[in-house]
Amino acid sequence: MAKKSSSMAGKEIEGPDEPILTKTYLSDEELEHFRQILLKRRDEVLRDLEILRSSLSDENVEDSINSNYSMHMADHGTETMDREQRFMFIARDEKYIGYIDQALDRIRNKTYGICIKSGKPIPKKRLEAVPHTSVRIEFKQGKK
Repeated sequence: MAKKSSSMAGKEIEGPDEPILTKTYLSDEELEHFRQILLKRRDEVLRDLEILRSSLSDENVEDSINSNYSMHMADHGTETMDREQRFMFIARDEKYIGYIDQALDRIRNKTYGICIKSGKPIPKKRLEAVPHTSVRIEFKQGKK
């Protein structure tokens, strides 16, 4: 893969006079670096999702086996709360997978690293910390 360089490649871009971009300021190597990070995180989350879903399936089988035995109301409440918490974790992880997939799309479209609200570059430090981000920190914090 040939390296496409930009006049801004390798520079930390930050400040009030930042340009509005339509294509990424990151080099192909930097995009690949972030793509690998995102793919690794995606695999980890998919593995976690499989474990959570499997635990719900195992619990359903166990419930049907133990349905003849009475259960104390407090135990039943605890199990219900645990099950709801797992559903919440599954929903959170599925949402995170969506953010990762959107970031991977931005890499493919060469728009990764550009704030979707301002069009300004997202600093590399932020991308390293939150590689799936689509906005600059000031928008995440609600300052603008």
